[in-house]
Amino acid sequence: MTFPISRQGMQDIALFLIAGAVVFVLLTLVTRYRGGEWRRFAISAGALGALVIVSYALAFTVAPNIPTPPVPFTARFAQNPTPNSAATVDSGRATFLANCAICHGPRGLGDGPQAFLLQPRPVNLQLHVPQHADGEVFYWISEGVAGTGMPAWKETLEETKRWEIVRYLQALASGKVSLGP
Repeated sequence: MTFPISRQGMQDIALFLIAGAVVFVLLTLVTRYRGGEWRRFAISAGALGALVIVSYALAFTVAPNIPTPPVPFTARFAQNPTPNSAATVDSGRATFLANCAICHGPRGLGDGPQAFLLQPRPVNLQLHVPQHADGEVFYWISEGVAGTGMPAWKETLEETKRWEIVRYLQALASGKVSLGP
């Protein structure tokens, strides 16, 4: 089983915890200056500090690193024109299995037969796809990802087929389709 939160997500959680710790440190200082009971604020700041350490420890040990390749700003807002139907998902699955499973594996886990020959390895799409807008995923399928083995498919697959793959990947990541072999 893969850790359910990415490295970047754990780092974001740690930043919020740092902000909370800073607030409690300030409350501790103000309360102590005014002569009030400051210990509970100090304990809260310490507890949040410990959680920051745990978050960073998890981020750099067990959480998967899912770097996000850049996309044009407008690509983030592109909407999937294909219907969200079983037929679209089935067509996307067939296209995915024929073209993408060689690297990403039939379940999109990044464990296809060619994956072990690539550096960096293909990402786990079940974790990666839910974190991005439709247009971003479509852009990466269309244009490829620089510095990786991910090729551009815009010359090989028609636009509708690429959008259908996006629908299939979303359904796969949400558990709405069977995971296959």
